[in-house]
Amino acid sequence: MDKPSQVSFSGAAREFEDIGPETLAAIESVLRSGQPLNGEPVRRLECALAAFTGRRYGRVVNSGTDALYFALVAGGIGEGDEVLVADLSFVATADAIIRAGAIPVFVDIDDDHVIDLDLAAEALTDHTKALVSVQLYGRMTAPDPVEEFSREHGILLVEDAAQSFGAAVSGRRSGSVGTVSCHSFDPMKVIPAPGTGGVVLTDDPSLADHVDELRRWGFSQGEFVRLGHNSQMSSLTAAVLGVKLHHEERWLRRRRSIASTYSSAFAGFPCSVPHHGEFRENIYHKYVLRTPRRDDLAAALRASGVETLVHYPYVLHELPFIKRYPHRLVTLGRAKRLTQEVISLPIHPYLADEEVEHVVTTVCETLEAAG
Repeated sequence: MDKPSQVSFSGAAREFEDIGPETLAAIESVLRSGQPLNGEPVRRLECALAAFTGRRYGRVVNSGTDALYFALVAGGIGEGDEVLVADLSFVATADAIIRAGAIPVFVDIDDDHVIDLDLAAEALTDHTKALVSVQLYGRMTAPDPVEEFSREHGILLVEDAAQSFGAAVSGRRSGSVGTVSCHSFDPMKVIPAPGTGGVVLTDDPSLADHVDELRRWGFSQGEFVRLGHNSQMSSLTAAVLGVKLHHEERWLRRRRSIASTYSSAFAGFPCSVPHHGEFRENIYHKYVLRTPRRDDLAAALRASGVETLVHYPYVLHELPFIKRYPHRLVTLGRAKRLTQEVISLPIHPYLADEEVEHVVTTVCETLEAAG
């Protein structure tokens, strides 16, 4: 069998080949309805997402970044408040905190790549008002410790579940943790929008109403009652996401199969592979390998036609724009070390078996040669 010449990190084009007819039918239905905004697909999607995560309310918005920002603002976070957050995350997490007028407190990660709660406790002050709990790479960690921490210290818990849609631990779904949760549907997520999108999930009716006002210019019951934004998800985007939700289970099975192949093949080499856990504990939004030979491995895979990425090559507190805003840091250097050793391998559900085998062969040969 000839080895593939290219292995793409994204399977977007192949996804359309698979579900294109369903997708186009949903789009046509919206266009024929004459309701490009606030149409029935939006309401259906919000109900479906709330039911999927076990929440009472879902409010879809234009992006996962807006979802985080609205969650903080609707949760009462504002000027001068301190917000605890892991130092390792996508830039949107820090962006949302600063946009809300709050002060990010960057806390180092633990061995599960989430915020170290012991260090978070050391970072508490009278100004600490919230904790943003980031779930990285598709793995959901146990919700009890972070919920107990927020209750003990009387602070708002915002779940940044942008990367863990569909994950679950002990019967709890990602998106159900804390006062308010956020998912993202950008093109790299496991349920990708045709563009971008996000959702705020909560059991609090007043918080849901507040988000509803924020996403529509501050509009409520015929009046503009507060300063708001235009962050509405189009009916077209909602309709397409509604189609894709029906394929979530099938896509998850394929990603987990690929992850199992990878992890079995890499056992015994000088690298760290993602934790499997129960069926839905890790939905493998990313397959992140950790090795001190990261740069050599990336070069070998690139030469072999395999596209890889690094999630993430930075810690939040070192981003150039952060220096212009008040912030604090509590770190032992774990997150920084991780940024120098992680590499994300292709794991989308449309990878062919021969492509998976090509990735495995290249990684194993490179790690073996490195000793």
